[in-house]
Amino acid sequence: ITAAIVLFALFQFFYVAGVATAEEWNFYMHQSAPNFATSRGAKMFTEEIEKATNGELKVRLHLAGTLQINASNITQAVGENVVQIGDDLFNSGNIPVAGILRLPMLIQSYEDFAKADAVLKPYLVKAFGQKGSTVLASYTYPMQFVWGRKKLESLDDIKGMKLRVAQPEQGEFVRRFGGTSITMSAPEVPSALDRGVVDGIFTAGVGAVLWKDLLKYGYILIINVNNSYFIANTEAYNKLSPDLQAKLRKVAEDAARWDQDTMKKEEVDSVQTLSAMGYTFTKAKPEEVTRAVEAMKPYWNEWAKSRGPEVVEALAKVRTALGR
Repeated sequence: ITAAIVLFALFQFFYVAGVATAEEWNFYMHQSAPNFATSRGAKMFTEEIEKATNGELKVRLHLAGTLQINASNITQAVGENVVQIGDDLFNSGNIPVAGILRLPMLIQSYEDFAKADAVLKPYLVKAFGQKGSTVLASYTYPMQFVWGRKKLESLDDIKGMKLRVAQPEQGEFVRRFGGTSITMSAPEVPSALDRGVVDGIFTAGVGAVLWKDLLKYGYILIINVNNSYFIANTEAYNKLSPDLQAKLRKVAEDAARWDQDTMKKEEVDSVQTLSAMGYTFTKAKPEEVTRAVEAMKPYWNEWAKSRGPEVVEALAKVRTALGR
């Protein structure tokens, strides 16, 4: 009996100790639609963390809108330890150097993104670090181009059009080609297209397919990308053992790669769906691409200068890497 009591006591001790050492974190995701690729990826991310760490680190997923955190404030929420992990898409307002990747006509392919992302990594690590966060991984949404409800087959067709933009940098592109940019939230887009408040939008195919009955043209001129980052609160991250830190980074990198690869595949499927519906797709001619790049180059420098010497330096290195 005495031996049984001792064994039971030891079991209780180690069980309680094990529970006490398990970390429980919250993860806030910028996407609200549960079936969207990055939301599915976020769910797998949390599940894989628990598996990889044998339950020593458990992470609870919160989609955008389920907490009192604006998706554009994920940088601050993670840095202030309101949540311990975030998938930070709306980052450029908080991390100016991250906005380099969104400059119109600078990034024109996934290969461009990979090169520029590698160049910017030390700058991003430093900038997020100053906000209290550690960068775990990065990825991009599919390439962004222009979609219209009326004829949109060349740069000249942009003149006089009212286009919904998601970023001020896209607005500058519209202005330089004679159009009018309009900023509005995603829920406002369908009625705006239906009523003719806007003539088109900037998005990828995975976005355009959501409003497939309201658009007719896709002008395939890669404008920019939407880069996102898995970030962790630095204080919370530093409390993890080196082993847990390494496992968390590995899972984050795998999740980021899954998000990018999955959306890339779904982008192809979306374009095929829209083609089958009778959409008119026009690939920009090489001379139009060159014209667009040359029109935006002065803006790249203006934009960087307004954000300080470190951003100017980072942009120069990215341009060298891209030969642009």
